[in-house]
Amino acid sequence: MNAKPSAVARADDPLPQAILAALGTAATPLARPFVEHFFSRIGSEDRSAHAADAWSGMMRGLLDFVRVRKAGTPNLRVFNPLQDADGYESAHTVIDIMTDDMPFLVDSVGIAVTQAGLNLYLVAHPVYSVERDAGGNVLAFAAEGGKGKTESLMHFEIDRITDPADRARLEQSVRSALDDVAQCYRDWPAMREKMLGIADALASSKLPVDAAGVAEAQEFLRWAAAEHFTFLGYREYRVGQSGGEEVLQAVAGSGLGILRGSERSVAPRSLKSLAARDLPQSGAIDAIILTKTNARSSVHRPGYMDYIGVIEFDARGVPVAERRFLGLFTSSAYARRPWEIPLVRHKFEAVMNR
Repeated sequence: MNAKPSAVARADDPLPQAILAALGTAATPLARPFVEHFFSRIGSEDRSAHAADAWSGMMRGLLDFVRVRKAGTPNLRVFNPLQDADGYESAHTVIDIMTDDMPFLVDSVGIAVTQAGLNLYLVAHPVYSVERDAGGNVLAFAAEGGKGKTESLMHFEIDRITDPADRARLEQSVRSALDDVAQCYRDWPAMREKMLGIADALASSKLPVDAAGVAEAQEFLRWAAAEHFTFLGYREYRVGQSGGEEVLQAVAGSGLGILRGSERSVAPRSLKSLAARDLPQSGAIDAIILTKTNARSSVHRPGYMDYIGVIEFDARGVPVAERRFLGLFTSSAYARRPWEIPLVRHKFEAVMNR
């Protein structure tokens, strides 16, 4: 956990050389770059977690584990290593993952582990450039930046889980976290463009807001999109009727990121959940909802997700739709002084005036 990885593999590094020698006939041309780059990312403290023969068994198993992978699909296993089956033993349960490289992978798997009430003891995360054939078979490994597609290998050692059912539940949680990361990463540009497009369109929208308020709302959305908001999900809602009550209904096909598929709650929501109906305010804040959700993020950071809602109004000034962004404000956003942030500065000024 406290590894200080070196930038590149050292040809004279004794541990990977000893492992390659122990692998013998298994030390194919694939094994050398795989093993050497793996240990270029492992510091001395973490190397002491296992004896050389245990590392050798682990490397043999990892080579088999990553050798074939279907495009776009993570390889994932959660298991308790056994000498006969895996070539080494450990007091810990192991999570191994090979997947397309993208941001937030290690953090998000860590969230799944922590939420299961488990501790992390070792994390190895080498990133490879991998060439594969059409069937997903490895043709060549290289350090990140080489020829091929960039893939992340993650090896976690956690509290030992003896119950197979508990291991299966953790595996499903990790797989869900990886799916969420992939959806957010894939749809990130589209969500950002949605926010910028909404900002541009506000000038011609029907809003119960004066020109200064519109400009403030536009500035806030552009500020958030400028690397001050980590986009996790987007969805559109419109007012409809259900059971004689006005409700907010999700617009089919509008979801992106973690809201692309089925939202956690897909039932129509009472219009009371449209914050603009219950929060009479002034200026641009009438058109923009800023709040926290009651759901924790499964991606990047485990805190409650931030919610940015942009309200649409009809000609009478009645809210008729909402465009909802879920995500996390970035550390750079929290580092800003409140009077530097659009919308927030008006709340700050109101408090200070009082």
